[in-house]
Amino acid sequence: METIPASPARRQSPPLIGEALWPRRERTHPVRYHEADIALATPVAIAEGILLVRLPLPFALNHINVYLVDEGDGWTIVDCGLDTPASRESWEAVFAHRSVCDRAVRRIVVTHHHPDHVGLAGWLAGRFGVPMAMTAGELAVAGRYADPKRDVVAERTPFWHEHGLPQALVATLLERMPRYSVQVHALPDHVDLIDTGTPFAMGGRMWKPVVGRGHSPDHLSLVDEAGEIVIGGDQVLPKITPNIGVWPGGDPNPLRSYLESLEAFTALGEDPLLLPSHKQPLHGIAARVDEIRQHHEERLQAVADACERPVTCHELLPVLFGRPLRNEELGFGLGEGVAHLNFLEGEGVLRSDLDNDGRRHFVRA
Repeated sequence: METIPASPARRQSPPLIGEALWPRRERTHPVRYHEADIALATPVAIAEGILLVRLPLPFALNHINVYLVDEGDGWTIVDCGLDTPASRESWEAVFAHRSVCDRAVRRIVVTHHHPDHVGLAGWLAGRFGVPMAMTAGELAVAGRYADPKRDVVAERTPFWHEHGLPQALVATLLERMPRYSVQVHALPDHVDLIDTGTPFAMGGRMWKPVVGRGHSPDHLSLVDEAGEIVIGGDQVLPKITPNIGVWPGGDPNPLRSYLESLEAFTALGEDPLLLPSHKQPLHGIAARVDEIRQHHEERLQAVADACERPVTCHELLPVLFGRPLRNEELGFGLGEGVAHLNFLEGEGVLRSDLDNDGRRHFVRA
């Protein structure tokens, strides 16, 4: 995930993100962050009938927020954390906590297939003997990634070569990119599919699914019927942006898909509380969406400016991130770089060609 730098907004004429993807509007409600003090493995009552639980992650982004929704006779868990000993220990502490221990888990809902969200879903479902649910598109990807006959990391090597990664770095990535099956417990034999066109009951409220694209193919967010609470997953995050990357076999223009799906998040009630998967809950979700759009506008402009001569995506990574990328960051960063380049090529700003070595170079059209 890409940290948003504290840089002044740049005026563009015309903007690279057009009006169809970013209707410029005045926002009534600015971004205001919730003041909750959130510690690892300590449930926090963040809204009526909803507990926020923070679980550890062994990455630069060192936590995920998951949610326990009070069903009266038990809990629905929304997202589950990575399958690591530290996450399991955190769950044990949560289940022993006085605010949780008197009721059992009744259901598990997963927003998308990424390991920090689905990693312990199978473990929790098996432990409590409860159903698990996610969208069809996310389950399909999880199934492909978990296939023991495939090495989806090794399948990316032609993509890495095409976009300029030196062979030595390819070898490093093959060794250090995390494998899905290591981070994700085996899913149940049956997973309930969420109908994204139909509201469903959870914790005494009706929740409307809101589908996001770009970060993952069929990402589930939820808004309650009163428009007061949004369980956002990774689609709209505070302070950082979700990774929007091109992956072999996936959406070739995920940044456009992401920007298209953001508009729905600007009209979810008057001023709902956003419960995100990372960082601090906030009000002012529409204003936060505009901050994310502005961030991508600036990054797209920087990339376009750097393509006055033909360059590979690998050569452009310092422009996008402003620092060296290490280990698995390089794999995720390359995917995000290609997403920005493909967006610009799709808009007619850039064009690209393969050289005799199979390396793709981008240049201003």
